[in-house]
Amino acid sequence: MIFQKNNFNMKKNFYISILIVILLGVQVGFWAKTHKITPLLGVVPEVPSTLDAKISALGDEQFYFRFLALYIQNSGDTFGRFTALKDYDYKALSEWFMLLDKLDNKSNFVPAIASYYYSNTQRVEDNRYIVDYLESNYDYNPTEKWWWLSQAVIISNNKLKDKPLALRLAYKLSSTPNDKMPSWAQQMPAFILEQMGEFEQALIIIKDLAEKHDNYSEGEMNFMNYFIRDRLGFLNERIGKREALSNN
Repeated sequence: MIFQKNNFNMKKNFYISILIVILLGVQVGFWAKTHKITPLLGVVPEVPSTLDAKISALGDEQFYFRFLALYIQNSGDTFGRFTALKDYDYKALSEWFMLLDKLDNKSNFVPAIASYYYSNTQRVEDNRYIVDYLESNYDYNPTEKWWWLSQAVIISNNKLKDKPLALRLAYKLSSTPNDKMPSWAQQMPAFILEQMGEFEQALIIIKDLAEKHDNYSEGEMNFMNYFIRDRLGFLNERIGKREALSNN
């Protein structure tokens, strides 16, 4: 009786071992055939309409805004992937940024990731979408959002190398109705003009700012006085050279 029971247990263990080996073989075979198959994951997801987004928020647009903002920040880098910025669809990204601003245009999170992270794309021309978005974000509340327009000026000037665009945005920034905006933001048109070779216009802007306002710090006044003296000296020297050439 005991012998029969032991024999039964041995057969049972044997069959279980065979089953385990078969299942292991199936698992290895399945892995060998499928381990190179990857899911077709997009980089930038499709942009929903504003109405769809508001319906999906279920009445809590702030929570949904935060969820989507983090989702867009990490898009392309999920499920063990790392995607180069040059492979992103920046038109779709800008549409996402615009949508998120419609849910919450007071937050600085979206313009921050746009200007500090996504502007580092290897395809420099894609930064035009970033600049357009930052200008749009500024338009919601120029008094509070002037910083992001200054970033648009910097991106236009330093990355896109588009001086006319940078100058237009710089003039728009300098006219922002905010007395607490730092003087360098008001002076940005002068800096762009000087890089374009328009020294006289740059000098006029700085002189005008120095004469119109009296709330500058000592450091700011020292800079403007230095700028005026230095550029006046440069212009006088250039005029002198022209006169010398004409006399010869």
